[in-house]
Amino acid sequence: MDVDDSRSVQSEPEGEAGDRPSGGVYAVNTRTKQFVAISDATLRKESKISDADKDVRTGFVGHCSWADLVVPIEVDVDRSYSAFTFSDKRDHLLIETKRGRNSLELLGHHVGHVFTHQHRTHVYVLYVFRHQARILYFDRAGCIVSEPFQYDNGTYTPLHRFFWRLVHMSNEERGYDHSAVLASEDEVKKMVEYARDPPTEYIGEQIYRALSWDSEKGAPRSTQWPVYKVTMGSRSLLIARPIKSSHSLYGRCTRGYIAYDPKARTVSFLKDCWRADHPRAVAEHEVYKRLAAHGVSNIATCEGSEDVLDSRGRWQVTKAHGAGDNKSRLAFGHYRILLREVCRPLIDFKDFRELASLLYDAMTAHEDAWCKAAVLHRDISVNNILILEEGKGSNVRRRGILNDWDVCKYREEMDESTTPRRPNLTGTWYFRSGLSLQYPYKPYRVSDDIESFIHIYHYCIYRFQITNATHNLANIIDATYGDGENDFIDGITIGGSRKLLNMHTHRPPMKVSTDYPTLQDCLVALYDVYHPHYMAIDMASYGQLYSPNRGRMRNMRPVPEIIEDGTKPMDTHLKLKGVFSLYGGRYKDELGNPIIVWEEDELQKTEDLFERTSLAEPTNTQLSSAVHEGFEDMKREKERAVKRLEVGGGSATVPSAVDSDCDEWL
Repeated sequence: MDVDDSRSVQSEPEGEAGDRPSGGVYAVNTRTKQFVAISDATLRKESKISDADKDVRTGFVGHCSWADLVVPIEVDVDRSYSAFTFSDKRDHLLIETKRGRNSLELLGHHVGHVFTHQHRTHVYVLYVFRHQARILYFDRAGCIVSEPFQYDNGTYTPLHRFFWRLVHMSNEERGYDHSAVLASEDEVKKMVEYARDPPTEYIGEQIYRALSWDSEKGAPRSTQWPVYKVTMGSRSLLIARPIKSSHSLYGRCTRGYIAYDPKARTVSFLKDCWRADHPRAVAEHEVYKRLAAHGVSNIATCEGSEDVLDSRGRWQVTKAHGAGDNKSRLAFGHYRILLREVCRPLIDFKDFRELASLLYDAMTAHEDAWCKAAVLHRDISVNNILILEEGKGSNVRRRGILNDWDVCKYREEMDESTTPRRPNLTGTWYFRSGLSLQYPYKPYRVSDDIESFIHIYHYCIYRFQITNATHNLANIIDATYGDGENDFIDGITIGGSRKLLNMHTHRPPMKVSTDYPTLQDCLVALYDVYHPHYMAIDMASYGQLYSPNRGRMRNMRPVPEIIEDGTKPMDTHLKLKGVFSLYGGRYKDELGNPIIVWEEDELQKTEDLFERTSLAEPTNTQLSSAVHEGFEDMKREKERAVKRLEVGGGSATVPSAVDSDCDEWL
């Protein structure tokens, strides 16, 4: 089906005006007849294309619907705009020009929309350039690209075979997850009814958002987020628009949903992702079992989990990881985990006193996990600390929850004398410790996680308070949290220079207005924790042992004095928890009054200052930014992760690619 470019006929997909593929293949069903197809009469009356084009396109023109698109079709007629080469030479695959890269990014963007709006295991794409074409196969491990072929020579071309096979495939073979089916109207009505009297106001808001529901009209505002029924064991759950969806095309690609159980009349949080298929990769529900068994506080409650199976009872696992010459890439398997608590994102904190209190709760969870269950989280970030609300109106109680344990490590796995197997793949880049960013071969330790709590508090001040950095906010945030430079010697990324400078400087990194003296005192108290810690570190030894450089031996073992001995302030939780307890109103005198009293005027949080800059991003709620065994850093997130399109065995902004025979995945 062609996608008509006439604005008077073409309905724009939600939030992406003008962004659509050249065409696409759709199934003929009730939804597409209602939301996709354009009648011949409407086309002839309203479309601005020529009468000759109308004659050719009659019966094949429709609206773009990401929720229903089966196969995107991309068409380029100008060689300079093509993402791929179409010559007989196989020395390279991608057009290494700005226009070519833009076309590749746009292709990834379109495929990302299909993955986000639907429940797919893989997506086929047809890429057409004049009289030639390539067939692409995307899954969560990468992309396989066919050799170019001609389709206008009157013979039985791969294009004919592709469409013939596509028609004769099952929905599952076309890439649809058979465990997710469209919900009935009655099931949707039950979810709407539940939202009218939810356990908390926030849950009600999120249900209406998930349904794109217009309360006045009593109908959805958008057709792009249909409600699906997902089966998990004996439970059937209704989900619609994700609370948040990763923009990555490959890796874990986490999506989070508010999930309604119509039988139990309850809501939970459903996390849908692709976990590494590797013996050393522990499924997240196993971590929750261990944490619960040891009485770890301030964590979510796991209600269930599953490795999602296909219709034949096999785990849904990627195929693209084995393409090309690189057969050692990780496979990823489809995984779901259901958590009882539906929480607010941390950036919904009321004021900086509450923020300190919420971080105290999260640190308590972190301390319990390490000291009681021997589990190190390894991804402390603003996205992984949540606010659990209980009650309504004036009876609302809020506390912090530490979430996302899927890249944790057990103490028994952490060998004090070895360097990381895969540098740069622990934690979210923005909030990683300065040492772990600057010295990627340094073994990751408890102090690295503890330092991340400080970076979160600083980050929230930059974002929600006027400081002496506000006038140059975007540059300072990028330099502090997003800095990174490629080390071509070891082929890894290093960063953290500004963080290390801040840790060594004899003052906090920012200054707030004199109208907020308690907040400034809190910054000084944090400084009194991290500054002595860094002053006690022998940076020369770290540089010698852990810096990526030509003369460093990969298997060099650290000397004993670099191993944490509990004497530095951030080697344990005690001192930093003390600061958050004090300024969060938890530490009280003998009369039960908080030791630190914030003036009423100080309990004000500004608007989101990022909204004025290029730093604005969607709320991330209960998700992390994970790809592979580590995480998609937030610096790259600003560029939109669809730019990190992975083709064959390569991975980069404009990666290398591997050609494959047309029939390999058909």
